[in-house]
Amino acid sequence: MSDKQKVYVRRRIEAVAGLLGLGLLMLVVRAVDLQVLQADYLTSLAEKQHYRQYTAVAPRGPILDSKGRTLAESIEIPSIAAMADEVPEGRVGELARALGLSTSKVKRKLERSRGFVWLARQVPPSVADKVMALDIPGVRREREWRRYHPLGPETGHLLGFVGVDGKGLEGIERSWNKALTGEAGIRQVRRDARGHSLPDGVWVREATAGESIQLTVDASIQSIAYAALAEGVRSQNAKGGSVVVMRPSDGAVLAMANWPGYNPNNFRHFKPGQWRNRAVTDVFEPGSTMKPFSVAAALASGKWQPDSIVYCEKGAMQVADYTIHDDHPEGWLDLTGIVVKSSNIGVAKLALDIGPDPVYEMLRRAGFGQRSHMGLGGESPGIVLPPERWGPVETANIAFGQGIAVTPLQLAAAFSVLANEGLYVAPKLLKSGAPAAAEENHRVMDASVARQVVSMLEYATSEDGTGSKAVPAGYRVAGKTGTAQKPDEHGRYSKGKYTAVFAGLAPVDNPQLVIVVVVDEPQKSMYGGQVAAPVFRHVAESALPYLGVPAQINNQGQWQTIEAAAEPPVFAAESAYGMSMREVRRFAAERGLRLHVHGSGWVSRQKPANVAALSSGDGLEVWLNE
Repeated sequence: MSDKQKVYVRRRIEAVAGLLGLGLLMLVVRAVDLQVLQADYLTSLAEKQHYRQYTAVAPRGPILDSKGRTLAESIEIPSIAAMADEVPEGRVGELARALGLSTSKVKRKLERSRGFVWLARQVPPSVADKVMALDIPGVRREREWRRYHPLGPETGHLLGFVGVDGKGLEGIERSWNKALTGEAGIRQVRRDARGHSLPDGVWVREATAGESIQLTVDASIQSIAYAALAEGVRSQNAKGGSVVVMRPSDGAVLAMANWPGYNPNNFRHFKPGQWRNRAVTDVFEPGSTMKPFSVAAALASGKWQPDSIVYCEKGAMQVADYTIHDDHPEGWLDLTGIVVKSSNIGVAKLALDIGPDPVYEMLRRAGFGQRSHMGLGGESPGIVLPPERWGPVETANIAFGQGIAVTPLQLAAAFSVLANEGLYVAPKLLKSGAPAAAEENHRVMDASVARQVVSMLEYATSEDGTGSKAVPAGYRVAGKTGTAQKPDEHGRYSKGKYTAVFAGLAPVDNPQLVIVVVVDEPQKSMYGGQVAAPVFRHVAESALPYLGVPAQINNQGQWQTIEAAAEPPVFAAESAYGMSMREVRRFAAERGLRLHVHGSGWVSRQKPANVAALSSGDGLEVWLNE
């Protein structure tokens, strides 16, 4: 080989070596780039290719009654989802048929995202089983939570309901949504080499259930109130009604019911207008149930005493250009007689004598014209005009309950003032941890004034009074009837449309319950004593024994407590109210009772009212209603 050829060969070897060296250098640089400079990015990209994440909804916390019984809970239910880019296009039709949806609808859902997408949420287990049996790539069965309210319509307006996304939309579910809502978890699923999701997954962050909330509401008293109201409204062919039951000593709301009800377990079957809790959202003119507070203002002024007498003008009195009428013409009446006979003229004269300011201040201190701030959304403040807008006619009208608008809750809180010897105790719904009331408990009237008014109200429920139908056997009741014309859309009083009301407390010597009953547009009678008072009695005659309040007998003018039986009853059950068909059958079987059932749904009425005295072999009749 010549020198020239040797030089040529050497240069070629050097060139190849240089190229190899450059290649090795580039490989080293690339390795450093991939292994060091892009390590985090590439690791993340690899994980995205092999793993996918999605949010898993947490169960909401339960809502409990005052005794720890469940009023609302989250139950596990399957939902169908998919990794949209993994579902074969040719199998969309059979997937849609299994879900009971149109093919076009399922296609639209899958086209919205290439990743995780819900196809059908909260489906029956049978549907979920049918879908998963198809074994379609990318289709998944996921666990979700559905809200269930065991008492159904009985607590519908109070508790409200939850949407498919787990968010509270009405009632307590909405007002305390933040506390009830849990912390969502993050679920991670793996994909195989072909990119298909594997069935199992792992929790990146486990879902945490929401807090439980315990209410002051007693499920048994709620059922009692709902059943009594339903029967009262139906018997009068009325438009609707509300009942509020409070324990006056601490302001605890034991029951809050409206009729007609709606079932929160299938709230979509009802119109939005049927969802509102009318006991706190709707106002009405209270009529004569306002008279005790006008009388209290007169007594507090020091100008009037219980035995002071007023001439009631034989049923008609002119005030400015307006004539005030009484249903029953009366002459001279003392203040007790004015309350017992429910004289508009007598109360109007008291208010006109002391002037608008004392009446207004009494009403405001008793809670009228302002929200209770106990936490429920949509609560109305009612309507109480400022005293500078009260002329003689307004002063007279407001004194006997016209020209003022209140809610059932406000009226219950105000009658609790009388039960508490003049002390206002803010109503509350949470058994513990309730938000601070906007206004602290305060004195509305002297204890002596409250006791005098309660004494008058007890006479008003005697045989001579308008509220005699409110009194259950063995219990003393102090209360007041109310009958008010409803205003029409033009602001004038409509003919033939009334609100019938009864508000009272029991027992008189140690009030355990304040009950307010409002019946809207009764058809058979317009009077509170005929329409609302019997509902009050039905609630009281069941709730008082249930609470352990003993009945009394009147022995020659002295009320004496009926002694409890020496032997305890065979069993000490509370009631069947609110039970389902299955529960009430088990309830009766365990105690050996003969059961007679009407209807379906939940027990809304029972006979006898108190089952604690029943023995094995006795009969129990129940009415169920949805």
